[in-house]
Amino acid sequence: MAHFPQVATLFASATRATAIANSGGTAVPNIGAGKRVMVLLDVTATAGVAGDTLSVYVDMLAPDGVTWINAGRFTTVAGDSAAIKHWMSLSEAAAPAATTFDVTADCNAGVTKPYVWGSAIRGRYTLLDAGAHGQSVTFSLSAIIQ
Repeated sequence: MAHFPQVATLFASATRATAIANSGGTAVPNIGAGKRVMVLLDVTATAGVAGDTLSVYVDMLAPDGVTWINAGRFTTVAGDSAAIKHWMSLSEAAAPAATTFDVTADCNAGVTKPYVWGSAIRGRYTLLDAGAHGQSVTFSLSAIIQ
């Protein structure tokens, strides 16, 4: 049984320099009994060009125990950006969506679906190389589950 609040590291602080698409982190299970998750993206350094980008996503595990549903995507970070922090809040008590939505597509940059809730959470990121092959970003992704 999970005790709340709990702090979870979705991605430890590290420098990532290899262009990669959809690199999923380790799932943090047993969040379903929680009521809210606050996620912090902490970008401490970038060393690339403006066309290099970092996109970071937060996914929730669907009731089938297999399908990951994208609950939010932080604002895209440019390769030549200054250090920056972004905050996302998800809540099982959020007003439900008024209509159905396609869960096979990721959220656009800066969009959160605060009503998406699941039994586990994970982070995922894409690091894009604009062609100069010098992309590098140091970031961490952590969550407080209440």
